Amino acid sequence: MSLREFRFQVGGVPVLKVHGDPRPRPAVIVLHGLRGSAEVQRKELVSLAQAGITAVALDAPHHGQRRDGWLEALDAEGGTRGHARFLRLILEAVPEVSRVIDHLIAEGHRPIAVMGISMGAYTALAVARADVRVAATVSILGTPDWKPARSRETDEVRELMRQAPVHAPLELTRAPLLFLNAGKDTSVPPHAAREFASKHAARGVEYVEYPESEHLMRPEDWADLWQRALEFLVRSF
Repeated sequence: MSLREFRFQVGGVPVLKVHGDPRPRPAVIVLHGLRGSAEVQRKELVSLAQAGITAVALDAPHHGQRRDGWLEALDAEGGTRGHARFLRLILEAVPEVSRVIDHLIAEGHRPIAVMGISMGAYTALAVARADVRVAATVSILGTPDWKPARSRETDEVRELMRQAPVHAPLELTRAPLLFLNAGKDTSVPPHAAREFASKHAARGVEYVEYPESEHLMRPEDWADLWQRALEFLVRSF
């Protein structure tokens, strides 16, 4: 299949789109992890496009072409203050993803799914909760619960945690949802995603855990994970 790439901006947000012809097609927005960028996900975008899906990635706030010292400040703060900064970024990113959805719909793309990896999975779940147009969600190494894994909870963090998708199960589960987590992950422990999926399995929530992988997954587990994600998206569309 011949693929085409486009780079453009939506409301000042850099976007990379990969697709085949004819179009418009169903679309998936792929959200990268912490310190990543849209370009980092190019391999995944090509894989999606080869499966007949228009694949779109965007630079998260303060990432990629938008780097502005935020990551350096995150490193300097660390701990609880760093976690609060991280959660505020998620809330900043959600309306930007919805604006990209606006753009894709205007181009004629339907249905539209969101997929996120690590930090991107936090955002994907928050978008799925907030935007009724999301037709399916894939959370890779993410969690619906915003509890800090390695720091204590402060009043600021608790206030931000009230906005976590885990507290809105009806909104989060109105479309198909797949969690893909690593059993030995200490950066994003899998238990909250596992428990949420178990509780809401009757609403179509699926869960797969790779017990031998850490946050940086084993290559063989990542290959299996990606195939499952593709099959889930095709099935959901």
